[in-house]
Amino acid sequence: MIEQLFPLAAAGALAAAAWSDFRTFRISNIWPLVLILLFGGFWLLGAEVTDPLSHLAHFGVALVVGMVLFALKWIGGGDAKLYAAVALWFPLSSGPALVFTTTMAGLVLAIFYVLTRRWVAKEKRKDRRIAYGVAIAFGAILCWLLYPTTAPKPMDVNELGYGKFKLD
Repeated sequence: MIEQLFPLAAAGALAAAAWSDFRTFRISNIWPLVLILLFGGFWLLGAEVTDPLSHLAHFGVALVVGMVLFALKWIGGGDAKLYAAVALWFPLSSGPALVFTTTMAGLVLAIFYVLTRRWVAKEKRKDRRIAYGVAIAFGAILCWLLYPTTAPKPMDVNELGYGKFKLD
């Protein structure tokens, strides 16, 4: 039962990372670490993780791709680490769904930034940075809602060993 709190805590950590990135354009290393530790606790407490090696593979692929994008100066290092930590919560087969929801959240965020910079700033801003940690957080939460691959499964009362129950 307690393992059901882990995804909620992970969403809270994502919200904190998004808020930090929105305000300062920085994502502290603590937020990816918290997400990794929460996933570890989630798995160790018996949540039904489909295939732990698939989750680790998704984490590794996301981290390598993120570091390449960071080296090319396309994204920040905090964004790369945050996305990799989020990827750990999804099996490799859910990678395209996570990329899609994060990209769509990033598109909405980019449109928002363009519109607000044009209307709010009296002089045209030269700073073109976007707090992509916000898009990563929203994309991950949206992916959890649309594709709950790692969400805790409802308990089957027949597994309790007290005989058979018929639930209609």
